[in-house]
Amino acid sequence: MPDRITSRWPRLGAWLVLLVPIALNPVRAQSDAAGASTSSWDISNLLDRLPSFSPFGEPDLTGSLPIRYYARPHFGDFLHRDYLRLPVGARAKVNEHFELNTEVEGYFTHGLKDSAGYGLSMVRFGGKYEQVMAPLHPLGWSTGVDLETPVSRPPLELTDGHRHVRPYFAVSEKLIPDCNLVGYASIGADFVSHTELPPNFGRNQLHANALTFSTGATRDWKRFRVALTGTWSTSMLLSDENHNVFALRPDILIPLTKKPGPGARTHLLLTLGGRFVNGPDGTETGLNGSLRIEFAVQPGKK
Repeated sequence: MPDRITSRWPRLGAWLVLLVPIALNPVRAQSDAAGASTSSWDISNLLDRLPSFSPFGEPDLTGSLPIRYYARPHFGDFLHRDYLRLPVGARAKVNEHFELNTEVEGYFTHGLKDSAGYGLSMVRFGGKYEQVMAPLHPLGWSTGVDLETPVSRPPLELTDGHRHVRPYFAVSEKLIPDCNLVGYASIGADFVSHTELPPNFGRNQLHANALTFSTGATRDWKRFRVALTGTWSTSMLLSDENHNVFALRPDILIPLTKKPGPGARTHLLLTLGGRFVNGPDGTETGLNGSLRIEFAVQPGKK
């Protein structure tokens, strides 16, 4: 019986992936009409910054350079846009502590609405140094920087028209080990600069250099992980602008496949969550759903 249940789990996840955009349509329609929002923040982006928080486990570092490739299609675009956005990226573990990452976002017409063409809209790359949680280091920490810039001339809705440099520092600690409860916190900056593209800031998106403080906790169960994160973003400390954005985001992260072993394996992560955002453009609530497709490759391992 357990084997039958396990074999059905990926199929159940596939149905959830198909149903999420339909279920979120009434909630997201109003937000999309007002433009992009800071609520598009993805919990997986934060977990990538934290030390040793991959939902698929850590790669074996005894062989050659391990690389993780991933894709994060925006399935909600089938309902709200004329094109589908598809970010793809890679994370390379240089050694036990240092990681490099890069991501490129492409877009193409999905055929359900008007033709919107295809191309590239964004590129991002960065690096992270981390000291993971261990018996000798119960407090894990990481620091890094990401550079994100628009490329080409994508549709106006796909970019805010600015370049972003985002340094950060993050910590994590096991609060209650017996319950798999882990707390985390981070502080990061967003340094904004103009490009040749026209500005297109979204709802409750700060228009100047800003600091962001985040804190939260996660708990692992056998089949999923629950996270609750609070954030405060402010532009009053790094610019002449004096605006604040507060957000609270509960999330459920559901791995739809088994944890990786040696060699190459494909993995799926389904994220379902909510958002409660208050900023200069008012209060915003809604639901989020996303799918992350990832596979790890370690050259030299068989």
